[in-house]
Amino acid sequence: MSDGVYLVETVTTSAFTLRAADADLKLDCGFEPGIAAFGPGEGEPWGAMALREADGTVSARFWVAPERRGRKLGAAMLRAVAGPVFATGAKRFETRAPVRELAAIRSAMRAGFRPDAGIIRGGAWDGSDALGLGLLPEYGHGPAPRALPDLPGGELTDGTVSLRTLRPDDFEDHLRHRASPDVYSGAALQLPPSVGEIADMCEWRAAIDWLRGRSALMVVDDGTGYRGTIGLYDVARVVGTAMIGYDLSAGARGKGYATRAVRLVCRWAFTEVGVDRVWAGTDVHNAASQAVLRRAGFRLEGIARGGLPTLDGTRRDTLSWAALSRDT
Repeated sequence: MSDGVYLVETVTTSAFTLRAADADLKLDCGFEPGIAAFGPGEGEPWGAMALREADGTVSARFWVAPERRGRKLGAAMLRAVAGPVFATGAKRFETRAPVRELAAIRSAMRAGFRPDAGIIRGGAWDGSDALGLGLLPEYGHGPAPRALPDLPGGELTDGTVSLRTLRPDDFEDHLRHRASPDVYSGAALQLPPSVGEIADMCEWRAAIDWLRGRSALMVVDDGTGYRGTIGLYDVARVVGTAMIGYDLSAGARGKGYATRAVRLVCRWAFTEVGVDRVWAGTDVHNAASQAVLRRAGFRLEGIARGGLPTLDGTRRDTLSWAALSRDT
């Protein structure tokens, strides 16, 4: 193989055929298609791909026609060409999806591509930031493994509070919440986030960090809307541990919401994520947060001297808490 455009022979599946695109094919896909997907009756293409090879790595761009989306076609197209790509000697098959195109990222992961290259600044096919995903021959078949599964039915609920993913339309509520001094003063870094940081978190970062297994940030909703957040962080599947953190708006405190949310996340972490130990840290003076953890079944384990930084350059002590799956 040499650097440049990369083609595979026609691939036929039970649902569609992938073959070299006609030279005069025009699609609103943002790239020059090298391969097009057609259904049994031919007609308009269902999707398209462009493959390029350099130094043993084949890079893919893919597109699915609007009327065919939601049917897992993107993943099926990637899977269909993976075999032929590796059969011709490629050592790695990869794609760089724009961070805001979560459907494309999910398609690649469903095809077995793993988010192994991190966030690549300006690396997407449209010039925006990208998430790099790769597939190696030894990965075998099936979707990419995920440390953090999706919430069952899209939420966790006990009938009083519900927990769901952070969404783009949460921007104003999340900005207002995170900019409150009584909220960010309890954070690891006691500074309010920027507007850009909040926008990125709502639009794509929270969702991508979830897919990458880095953190699961959820909104606490009591039926009236956004009331704060709770998250599972630092997930270490090898040793079976994760950290929990939470914050509620002033008007939602004192109602037991935080305790309910902590219990819901712990149950999910133990039964769905598969960790055995969830830990938390609180400022030694934060009696309210300590009470939440006690009510949720956490046990005080000790003091972490200088556990967190302060803005003046000194360190502040924190209390260490943990709950084990066998405690429930």
